[in-house]
Amino acid sequence: MKASEITKEFIDSQSFDEKWKLDCGGVVDEGKSADIAILLGSSPQVAVERAKACATLYKEGRIKYIVPSGGVKWDYNGEKLTEADLMRRVLISEGVPDTVIFCDNEARTTKENMICASLVIERKFEFDNIDSVIIVTSVWHMKRSIALAKAFLPRKVKISAYPSFPDASLDYVKSTPSAQGFLNDSLRLMALLVNKDVVEDFEL
Repeated sequence: MKASEITKEFIDSQSFDEKWKLDCGGVVDEGKSADIAILLGSSPQVAVERAKACATLYKEGRIKYIVPSGGVKWDYNGEKLTEADLMRRVLISEGVPDTVIFCDNEARTTKENMICASLVIERKFEFDNIDSVIIVTSVWHMKRSIALAKAFLPRKVKISAYPSFPDASLDYVKSTPSAQGFLNDSLRLMALLVNKDVVEDFEL
């Protein structure tokens, strides 16, 4: 099924497991290395998990630099921090050198993550020198994020995925009261991006 085929009526007709498969099915660590990871922000609990996953990726030698992206501010350990600054702190606490971290503190949506992170990369490295990027985010956020990365990063850049939650996180999501609505929104947004011609249509 393609993202463009999703409708509200279709979403309403699907079970939780069916929606999970559409949103998250096939999203795995592709085992690839890259020049840079774009680390996508979220609420503190999720952002910490994503940052820890990205730190693992760095310590495995699979990326050289990290761009934490997210300008929404959250309360974190008594401070008001942007998502990017919060994740930077987690990365450093996990042993990632500050010298390889370049924050985007402006983005407020996933689309803006790609636009603003691209600007950081262009200004720091120039895309002429960058061949590959790994997107680090939650498994249920990955398909939309990859589609947006392909739309807004230069065509020459190879894009791969590194989900911060494994497929086993289905049980975790099911236990979250807002999960049903979250999956509905995720599928709706994927269809909206395609139908507004923001991203190319893609298979779910």
